[in-house]
Amino acid sequence: MADLYTIILAGGASSRFWPLSGDEHPKYLLKPDGEHSLLQLAYSRALACAPASRVLIVTNATQSRRIAAALPGLTKENLLVEPARRDTAAAITLGVREIEQRSRDAHVLVLPSDQILQPDAALAAATATARARPDFGEFIHVFAIKPRRAEGGFGYIELGDEITSQLCGVKSFREKPGEEAAKRLLENKKFHWNAGCFLFALPAFDRELNKHMPSHSSRLRPSGDGMIDPAMYQQLEPISIDFGMLERCTALRAVLLDADFDDIGTWDALLARLEKAGKPPRTALSAGGSHNLVVADGGELVGVVGDSDLLVVVNGKRVLVLKKGAGQSVKEIARLSGEA
Repeated sequence: MADLYTIILAGGASSRFWPLSGDEHPKYLLKPDGEHSLLQLAYSRALACAPASRVLIVTNATQSRRIAAALPGLTKENLLVEPARRDTAAAITLGVREIEQRSRDAHVLVLPSDQILQPDAALAAATATARARPDFGEFIHVFAIKPRRAEGGFGYIELGDEITSQLCGVKSFREKPGEEAAKRLLENKKFHWNAGCFLFALPAFDRELNKHMPSHSSRLRPSGDGMIDPAMYQQLEPISIDFGMLERCTALRAVLLDADFDDIGTWDALLARLEKAGKPPRTALSAGGSHNLVVADGGELVGVVGDSDLLVVVNGKRVLVLKKGAGQSVKEIARLSGEA
């Protein structure tokens, strides 16, 4: 069987955790269990599927040193730096082109750096099952997780015809449908959470990229020295792999995955994970209220009077006061601040 490589995408600058956001505080460095960052968890997940020599991380120049510090076992040649930030389609293609230089018939597993997907063995087993099929190389594979609750901020996959007990066709995608629509999707057994992971053989990816994103296919071709032209990269349209390729692709299959999944998309989700791990943020001084929490790297003393269930986040001159349950609106604050 062909070698399996993994690509971890770690170049985003999410505004959902303002004021701890942007390149200085990438989401993947948050520690949902109080000990391990999301990036460290993603790297562990990758190592369950492939050896360290075949685990690549794609990031940008601003964040590369943070990643190297967080993952001392990662070699320099496996840390790929984008010439410019151009969304996930370009980042994945950059990783694919590097893998093609090493192994022309490789299989590739693409993982986000900023989510919970446990246990690691569940992803490894599902990946192995998909790769063992004789027609594996003809399809792009996504991973579908049976939803355990309604989550309006998650992406969903509508499953098509069943192929095996662990493999289905893909009928459609729904991105962040909102709470009310998510409740309806939960009742419809055909809709599963989209894990945001992709699996494919190199020829299948090249075929679909050339078909649906010809500009990316032509501009991201290595020159004679094996390098991609930075000027060509900067000219690319910023577009996600989901919109640019997957939503237009007909050669899709969904691998069914039984796992604990959370994309940790809000402060509320992070707090829930920390509380589950028994490591919640410290408590604010409260008068006339209760259950107020503080996240402040500088140890600032915070008092709350007359209200309950607040989270206060302090980062330098930026302060967020958030009512628990309203985490989806933090992005709007980041936009109003000019930092989104």
